[in-house]
Amino acid sequence: MQHPGCQSRPRQQRAAVWWNGRSGRLLLDRARDMLPHWIERLQPETILQLGQPVFWGLPPEREHTWVLLNDGFALPSDEYLQAYGVCEAMPFAAMRFDLVIVPFCLTRMANPQAVLEECWRVLRPEGHVLIMDFNPGGSLSVVRRWHLWRRDRAWPWLRPFLPPGRLRSLLKGQGFVLREGRYFQYTVPGLRRNAQWMELVGDRWWPAGANAYLILAQRRDPERPLVGAVRPFNVRSGRQKVRSEAPVAYAGPDPENTAPCPKKS
Repeated sequence: MQHPGCQSRPRQQRAAVWWNGRSGRLLLDRARDMLPHWIERLQPETILQLGQPVFWGLPPEREHTWVLLNDGFALPSDEYLQAYGVCEAMPFAAMRFDLVIVPFCLTRMANPQAVLEECWRVLRPEGHVLIMDFNPGGSLSVVRRWHLWRRDRAWPWLRPFLPPGRLRSLLKGQGFVLREGRYFQYTVPGLRRNAQWMELVGDRWWPAGANAYLILAQRRDPERPLVGAVRPFNVRSGRQKVRSEAPVAYAGPDPENTAPCPKKS
């Protein structure tokens, strides 16, 4: 029997069409370029990816266990290990994954906090959540308002884009430690490919005008509390990105098992 979450619905079909269209492909190509770097840095053994979009027909680094949670928005891909369910109630045991990738999912969720609670639950201690989402300050946000004003039924993103500040508050409230953040993809809709000069200029002069942002956060183990000062976290441009915290130590007799903060790229 087919899970209800994978049944075809008009909004899901519109999202699939958008990701295969010009604007969606431009953003997805940029995310595809960035993601292998993060996988290499974090070295996860088990990866969970939520929903649409699918980054590869075949996930890279076959030694990883890469699971796709198909909540009805994911494009079909026989190459992924797939589970059907909803992001607010994932069908996985607790502490199952080293990394959860949340690509452009929270914007369409009615309850992003519930999704982050589930990310916390399925992550192992010291595991990471890597979130990509649309930036309300980018040109895609202007395009969204234009489509809504025209009452365009083909436009899939009806909810307002989730601001980075709001996401940071949700992550902190759930107990995640914010590690890094950056803006990316500055190409305006209408161009046929990502313009490298716009990426460079945007990173330097107008980072908040990017179409998307990325935030990396780490699960904090409540049984090993953090000690030491924590600096404020800011989403920065690609050139100016910084780690979110000063080096920290864990209370307890076994500091060698602490997970270091990821290094700068």
